[in-house]
Amino acid sequence: MHIHKVLSFLPEELLESLAIETNVDYFAKKLYGSVILKLLLHSIINNKGNSLRTMEASYESLFFSFINGGKLKKKISFSSISERLTCINPDFFEKVFKGCVTAYKDSIGKDVESIIRFDSTIVALSIKLLKVGYLLKGGDAEKYRQLKFTVGHSEGGIPEIVLFFTAQRHNSENVALKETIDEQSKEEKERIKVFDRGITARKSYDSFTDNGITFVSRLAVNANIDIVKAFDASATFPMETSTLKITSDNWCQLYGEKGYKAKHLVRVIKAVRLQDNTPIWFVTNDKKLETEEVTEVYKRRWDIEVFFKFIKQLLNFSHLTNRSENGIKVVMYATMIASILLVAYKKMNKLKGFKIMKLRFAAELEESIVYDLIKLCGGDLQKLMKIHPYNTS
Repeated sequence: MHIHKVLSFLPEELLESLAIETNVDYFAKKLYGSVILKLLLHSIINNKGNSLRTMEASYESLFFSFINGGKLKKKISFSSISERLTCINPDFFEKVFKGCVTAYKDSIGKDVESIIRFDSTIVALSIKLLKVGYLLKGGDAEKYRQLKFTVGHSEGGIPEIVLFFTAQRHNSENVALKETIDEQSKEEKERIKVFDRGITARKSYDSFTDNGITFVSRLAVNANIDIVKAFDASATFPMETSTLKITSDNWCQLYGEKGYKAKHLVRVIKAVRLQDNTPIWFVTNDKKLETEEVTEVYKRRWDIEVFFKFIKQLLNFSHLTNRSENGIKVVMYATMIASILLVAYKKMNKLKGFKIMKLRFAAELEESIVYDLIKLCGGDLQKLMKIHPYNTS
């Protein structure tokens, strides 16, 4: 159910206007921007492992021909698809992605969201196969190039921003995560930014506070701090949640590398896990959340890990369909768009798992196309043959 509502996130009018705006079809004869996008989405959603070969097969299929408005006149080779991915303008796909995020929020993401989670995932490939990306030092690590994809993931379950990093300096999450948070905050600062211990630089914490960005994260246990004052002098410790025993909540002075003294105080909440008595420290610059609420906000960060597992296992995100920097970026945006469509379908149909949701989405899309084909052809197979000339059965 709801397949047509989900597909309405990508109206033809939007694709046409963005194609003109980005000039994505300059010099293109067959593989227009909208065709590449639809081909990628069709292959990502319908195939367990997307590749140039599966895209070639999908291009020639009856269903894709119908999805593309019956406009296909000739076959296409996988090498032509690869060449197009290498040179096509990725701005078109980025703008479609942003339009899809907006459509999702307008349609089913109306609930007020209080947080947005940030984290990175890595894809690595032999340096013999990949020319872009950064290297790690030491041992077998030097044989691989790494690509970093940093995502801002909303409470609605979708990626709202994604940045792709290849430079050596982005090996550090102090750089990659911070740049992504800063980029997202240019348009919206209200929600609390939640991230793991990737950002450790005290200057980054100061920068967030200076720019009105509220954050919740983790702090290394036994970090160099001075307790200045209690967050709430009337609070009684220890206090317990379902998973933690919280022992303190104080405004603290942080110290960093080379004797750096942070400009702004932050709250450091100390706790131990009830399960194994492991100590855990939380850090935030929020002035309103209760102590227990800070720990619960951080706990919700785990959803972005589930999202990464979803796109890697079910949308084949770890596989590089094209190894050029341009092609990787295009497939990245297409994968994020596919994830939004699938999450919307999951939410509309109140489904729980991701695997069955993906199968049901693909099946309903196919059924919808079959129904439309039969309706269009009036049950006449000869008419169907005219729409799809490669079908000879």
